Amino acid sequence: MKKRSFTVVRDTLFNRLHQASGKKVAHNHKVTTHIGKTPSAAITFNAFLAVVNNLEPFKTDGLFLAPGILSHTASVEDLLTAITENYERRGWTVTLP
Repeated sequence: MKKRSFTVVRDTLFNRLHQASGKKVAHNHKVTTHIGKTPSAAITFNAFLAVVNNLEPFKTDGLFLAPGILSHTASVEDLLTAITENYERRGWTVTLP
């Protein structure tokens, strides 16, 4: 069975969000706090999911978050949960530190 550390998942996502905004990232933040709150927030959010899919190690691991899987009002915690659930649905074990 394949394994991925939750710490790697979290750090990968937090680093990308920090790069996008320059702000400290917290689990309770809205993703849009880091990628921008635009009139077309849903489109921006779905485009960001494509960015997440292409981050290493997610790309190599086969992560695929489809547009519409989460609302554009999702929190960072919601996105982490979606990533973790995607791994688990595909038979991976997400390990804790």
